[in-house]
Amino acid sequence: MRLRLFLSLWVIVIPAFADSPVGFSSLADASDQRPIELSIWYPSDGGSPSMVGGNAVFEGVSAANDAPILEGEFPLVVVSHGGLRSSSNSGAWLGEGLARPGFVAVEVNAPGPARAAMAVNEIWQRPRDISRTIDLMLGDQRRAEHVDHGGIFVVGFALGGTTALAVSGAELDAECYLQSCAADGVEAPDCEWYTAHNVALDQADPGELGQSRRDRRVKAAVAIDPEYLAVFSGDGRAPAVPTLLISLGDQERKTTELPRAERVVIQEADRFDAFGVCTERGPRILREERGDVALCSSSPEARERHHARMVSAILPFLSDRL
Repeated sequence: MRLRLFLSLWVIVIPAFADSPVGFSSLADASDQRPIELSIWYPSDGGSPSMVGGNAVFEGVSAANDAPILEGEFPLVVVSHGGLRSSSNSGAWLGEGLARPGFVAVEVNAPGPARAAMAVNEIWQRPRDISRTIDLMLGDQRRAEHVDHGGIFVVGFALGGTTALAVSGAELDAECYLQSCAADGVEAPDCEWYTAHNVALDQADPGELGQSRRDRRVKAAVAIDPEYLAVFSGDGRAPAVPTLLISLGDQERKTTELPRAERVVIQEADRFDAFGVCTERGPRILREERGDVALCSSSPEARERHHARMVSAILPFLSDRL
């Protein structure tokens, strides 16, 4: 109840905090075969701001490095952002947007797959990273004392959205996944990349692929334009916790349904609007490096507007589950 009240009151007091950046810190863990680095965004009223999470293509966001966290406990949101080849901190805008109204948001940055043959296992590796992240946050006394252990959520975009569904208890149809790149109408953006490297999805580890990835500590999940959504759409495969599906773009082509999930469609956006605001040099860099220039197709103003719409859909959904 106190947390719901905090989130409600934040709307009233936010003008007083408008000039106070959220806090930012990082935590690395190499205790597993797969090292991960966590970017932690949290409510704070002190520290000197700097730009965090940017690169040559995407702008960062303002945050105060290692600033003191506000007193109290806050709900925890683990963020898994982007597809196979997304850069670290690609969800910085989302972490900052969730931390400002009172969540501790932790983006999971895992090493990108060095080869396409390794990438087919990301669909089960990433959910395991989510559970490791929760372990790390709750196992660190200094951070755990500021986490509401009964308010743990996951938010993901693209393959990260697939991850959020898996952690929420949605059961993956392994055979459907293995055939995804051969199926018509499946939104699997890496199929051409796999084909170019002579890699097939059936090279994924079958033992790991078939395991449930549900983490019972997660109370609700948000999936933004998840990849491979069809592999969760069969009878009996629904998430075990409340789930919000955010679709970016034309509703008519978003035909796959997720049993018992709420849905929000941001009609005028597209999937690239879940990335950060592009720098002025971003489009030119993408052209020179033969990247996808569509990543920077929206104006900064439009992209910021779409970010605000996504955060505005996520906040009430999660706060209602506290």
